Amino acid sequence: MKKLKIIITAVVTVIFTALTPWLQMFANENFIISSDDPRYKYLINDDGTISIAASQYEENGVSGDVVLPDTLDDMTVTGILKYGFFGTEITSVTIPDTITSIGSLAFGNCLTLSDVTLHDNITYMGDLAFSNTVFETNMLENTDTGFAVIDDYILYLYTGNDTEVEVPDGIRLIANSAFANNGVFSQAQISSVTINDDVEYIGDYAFDNCESLTEITIGTGLKSVGTDAIDSNVTIRGYCGTYAEEFAAVNGNTFIPIVKKEDEFIYECDYDENFKQYYFSTDTEFSREGIHVYKRFYDGSREEITDWEFSSTPSELYAASAS
Repeated sequence: MKKLKIIITAVVTVIFTALTPWLQMFANENFIISSDDPRYKYLINDDGTISIAASQYEENGVSGDVVLPDTLDDMTVTGILKYGFFGTEITSVTIPDTITSIGSLAFGNCLTLSDVTLHDNITYMGDLAFSNTVFETNMLENTDTGFAVIDDYILYLYTGNDTEVEVPDGIRLIANSAFANNGVFSQAQISSVTINDDVEYIGDYAFDNCESLTEITIGTGLKSVGTDAIDSNVTIRGYCGTYAEEFAAVNGNTFIPIVKKEDEFIYECDYDENFKQYYFSTDTEFSREGIHVYKRFYDGSREEITDWEFSSTPSELYAASAS
């Protein structure tokens, strides 16, 4: 697999190198060169904020260790444009907390980029924003969970081989094309995906060309789904009155309520870091520490139950397993 990855990276490098003159020409159209710092150019957004890119006109351009500005020409910087810093000689970049959007290939082909610092308010990340960088290579090589994640909350790419996928807790943003073609290095066809309450944003084409995907379960936190992210043939399971139901109705997906009636509920259980994972034959009872039990209702709301008890003991389980 590592050999295949090297071959793919080499091919991508050649393609990016060939495209660079075209990208530079494309990137210079209709931009304003900043009077505060001519290393940057920008477009003005509808809300009066700006999205920035590296200026191709400045001889001493953006390179080395870079701290991106939070304002230029008295306007707040909220986005990094598609191809914005493509191919620049950046070694590290610090992204200010005003920026919420990072465009596709924004730092693509920045061959020396190894370190990225950003805040926890990114709500949009385009396709392969860090493609062909040291930062991306390290991220892909060091993931053993099946998920390449940035700052614990951005799902950059799915790298696993499961057919039934559960998005990890804490993920709030699924980047553009994160699961496209069943994920990078995929050897399996994804059939179902479970998205927990933490996920708020699903990017464009997130599940594009996942031909075996038939069902997605979506929690209560979802706020938006990008362009062509979920095919209309995919069944969506979710809670009534949430964005998942609204999206299904607009997109033409079959919607199945997780809780069938308003006066019903289901039990759920989750665990924190205090959960005791192992018990021994000398243990006479289970520890409740770190275990949380909830009632989940029709609209996705839930309440914790504190008066629950185990129905058996460790010794009873050991006796049953030995018989």
